[in-house]
Amino acid sequence: MNETVINIGMYVTYGLLVIAALAAIVFSIIHMFGNFRKAIPTLIGIGVLAIIVVLSYSFSTAETYENAGPRVSQWVGGGITATMILIGLALVSAVFSEIYKLFR
Repeated sequence: MNETVINIGMYVTYGLLVIAALAAIVFSIIHMFGNFRKAIPTLIGIGVLAIIVVLSYSFSTAETYENAGPRVSQWVGGGITATMILIGLALVSAVFSEIYKLFR
């Protein structure tokens, strides 16, 4: 009996999580089309992120890891490379921002 109640609770939680995620995505898209000029920097950021992910995937090798095929291994390698690139960009941005504030 307890497992049934827990399972129902988990399914209700999953359903509400999906509804919340869809609502957030749909309302963001509606707001973006309503204020398209303000959304241009966000779209540029998404485009840059997509370019970084595509380049990271294309540069990664398909050496297989344990329990993963070559395609999954290439995605894992691309994800690790993209993460390192984004961490590097964040560090450079933080240092540049602090130096800019220092001379301002």
